[in-house]
Amino acid sequence: MRKIWTVARTEYLNAIRSKAFIIGIILLPVMMSGSLIVGKLTKDKVDIRPRKLAVVDQTGWLAPKLEARANTRNEKDIFDPVNKEKQVRPAFTIERVDAASADEKLEVTLSDRVRKKDLFAFLIIRSNIVDTAATNTVSYFTETASFMELPNWLNGVLTDEITRKRFEGAGVDQALVQKLTKPVNVRQLGLAEVDQSGQVIKAKETNRMATFMIPFASMMMMFMLVMSSAPALLNSVLEEKMQKIAEVLISSVTPFELMAGKLIGTVFVSLTLSVLYLGGAALIMTQMALTGYVNPALLVWFVVFQLLGLLIFGSIFIAIGSACNEIRDAQSLMSPAMMMIVLPMFCLVPVLESPTSSFSRAISLFPPATPMLMTLRIASKPGPPLWEILLGVLLCAAFTCFCLWAAAKVFRIGILSQGQSPTIGKLIKWVFSK
Repeated sequence: MRKIWTVARTEYLNAIRSKAFIIGIILLPVMMSGSLIVGKLTKDKVDIRPRKLAVVDQTGWLAPKLEARANTRNEKDIFDPVNKEKQVRPAFTIERVDAASADEKLEVTLSDRVRKKDLFAFLIIRSNIVDTAATNTVSYFTETASFMELPNWLNGVLTDEITRKRFEGAGVDQALVQKLTKPVNVRQLGLAEVDQSGQVIKAKETNRMATFMIPFASMMMMFMLVMSSAPALLNSVLEEKMQKIAEVLISSVTPFELMAGKLIGTVFVSLTLSVLYLGGAALIMTQMALTGYVNPALLVWFVVFQLLGLLIFGSIFIAIGSACNEIRDAQSLMSPAMMMIVLPMFCLVPVLESPTSSFSRAISLFPPATPMLMTLRIASKPGPPLWEILLGVLLCAAFTCFCLWAAAKVFRIGILSQGQSPTIGKLIKWVFSK
């Protein structure tokens, strides 16, 4: 046992003293704060060049409406609400084009003007736009499809004007219809309860951002910690084997002691990262007043499942590393292991939307996916019952023991094997060899 801890201590100290680890620790807050700083610095760096739109209006009455609405927008809606003299959005200018020649040649002509930057876009409005049965009545042409403010504005203005025209044609008071069809605002609340003194505690309004972000962030952090630690074991073992360092180490410790020491060292490195990341997340949530949405038990279960996940995937990757002689061999065997890590990501959306469904329960009790998906379910209200969590821990622990046993068998043979390209069949044979 002393040799295992010696190996683990060496692996841990080498990892946390490495430049990559230190730079990664420093870069995380720098990147997080940097993104906020850059966001604030670039908030006002908006391209406010005017967008010129040519309108081919076959109705004869919509183009003036668009021009009037654009002028109103340019006077009121493109300036900062606080500093009325500061423009923060581009102005829209309307150019009317004769609709008598609205054919393919006109489209080419206007397209050439867009290419020459004389226009930003052009719009063709068909004469049957008021007809509810008509389709393809409006066409918007542009070279910069990523700029969505102009087409979104057009969609809103055209919808308002066409709807008004349709109501007038039907002899219906549009204002009355809008009043009668005013949408109902549904408040989303939690559940009311009674405290020990018999007082009723009213239900609190749900924070939709918190109910989504906390489970999502918990699972992503688990995924990130596993991905940053477990695959590194493969590279470490493979590098020592290729440089013949493993043969020297095996002369001083047994293969199991070497494997166990490396695994424990990696677990400690990941737990160190976990403390730093969770501390940073707690600080951010405190500033955003979201700590009340986090169940303290989530932190305990997060650490438990993180430990199990690291041992599962760490043992798999360390076994692959010990069996390979070249990077090329390791890459071919990594695909099945990576699929097991990525599997929970494929199930993220259905589990997040319905954490108590039969599918969510079944997939979260599948050991390779249990650490991430059970953490996701625990972070999602109402959360799984305690027996499901304990069953998940039990199944995951049993699978962990199997992975450690199988990895030890492969490591014992593979760490000293040379010259043979490993296959999955050969690894299975090593597992059940005596």
